Amino acid sequence: MKLIFTLVVFSVFILLFHHKRIETKIVINQPIDHVWQTFTCTSSYPKWNTLFGIDRFPIHVGQQIRLDLYNENRKVQFTMQPVIKKLDKYHLEWEGKLYINGLFNGRHQFIFTKIDANTTQLVQAEDFNGLLVPILNYFVIQPTKLNFDKMNRSFKKHIEGQNLNNNTCKIS
Repeated sequence: MKLIFTLVVFSVFILLFHHKRIETKIVINQPIDHVWQTFTCTSSYPKWNTLFGIDRFPIHVGQQIRLDLYNENRKVQFTMQPVIKKLDKYHLEWEGKLYINGLFNGRHQFIFTKIDANTTQLVQAEDFNGLLVPILNYFVIQPTKLNFDKMNRSFKKHIEGQNLNNNTCKIS
């Protein structure tokens, strides 16, 4: 009886807590077109992107990309190959998984919104799903939110220090 109760409690726990969303926001004092253009310029990522590296910006939904996730020293900690789920002007989403679907999945979003002619809001979010979400919440998900904030601040500092008329993006 005790074993059945334990299994029921564990099953309810897994069902209730297998989803977690993290979201960060930052206001950038630059026009949205300039912000988006800088974000899509992957050759500038080493100057500001503290979270990940990517060879080329994706060009279509369904495309699989190679993404290097960095540790706090900007060394590659993990490489993944998510699939692009949404790609519109000012909006990028990809979805990745850990080994098999349903174990630990993440859907990452970058959403840029025009506040006014010279101000843009960046929302960076991720929806985590899967059986390992309750276990990995403290060790993976919460530190990821801090890393989103760090990347957002670095991007803001980089782009607000740029001259609007001096776009030096090298297409990779």
